[in-house]
Amino acid sequence: MNKFKHRLLAVSLTMALSICTAFSAFAEFGPTGTSGATASVEGSGTSVNSSNDALIPAESTVAATSGNASTTVDSVSDKLKNTMTAQLTDQIILVNDHNLTLWNRQTDGNWKKDMDVYCGYGRKGLKPFNERREGDETTPIGSFPILHAFGFGSNPGTAMTWREITANSYWSGEKSTYNTWVESSTPVGGEHLIEYNICYKYAMAIGFNINPTVYKRGSAIFLHCKNPESWGSAGCVSVVESDMIELLSRCHNGCYIMIVPDESYISNF
Repeated sequence: MNKFKHRLLAVSLTMALSICTAFSAFAEFGPTGTSGATASVEGSGTSVNSSNDALIPAESTVAATSGNASTTVDSVSDKLKNTMTAQLTDQIILVNDHNLTLWNRQTDGNWKKDMDVYCGYGRKGLKPFNERREGDETTPIGSFPILHAFGFGSNPGTAMTWREITANSYWSGEKSTYNTWVESSTPVGGEHLIEYNICYKYAMAIGFNINPTVYKRGSAIFLHCKNPESWGSAGCVSVVESDMIELLSRCHNGCYIMIVPDESYISNF
């Protein structure tokens, strides 16, 4: 009897440890700017990240097609309802491999799908947020707040906070302002946003790696318009321009984006 109790206790402890290590959640906010430039991260929220996921090569997902979810709507809705992310927001953009869907929580607590389109992501696939490094061309797995929308010209009709790109707009790759929007009359290392007039015509800033901000883990992770030449990106999620405009029209502040390689990962976040 004592041996049975000891074995039962060992199994219970092992299960508890597995559950604890499956999740990692932390609040994210941006660093402050330095003299000579104004840095800012608009919006805030709690990122929900799992550290147990293996690298998912892009080659393993080439069979995905536009509008074809791998499982039923009810199954995804039920999974979303029980996630940590669902406790933080009433709107989730779900990137399930190459399938992007928009979900809104209804008054009865259930989640309803309102969009379903094809999307691209990093050329080297998806990777756990804490293993990702700048330049590895992977898209981080996890659930992140959408900080704000941005692009060229005036607000196209979104209820989200909209930020217009100017000739002085940069997304910084410099250590002191890493992974923030910087307005500067002098060049800033990173991305000069005005040079991306196709991809960043309409975009959303994803709250990846913003508190704590880890230098060289990755910056400028966005949801943006597709590059005409390829679905692959340096780490961002992309959709065709018409889908991006439609998504902007349906989203509001407080929206989250959950990025997973398949439906089984949803419950981690």
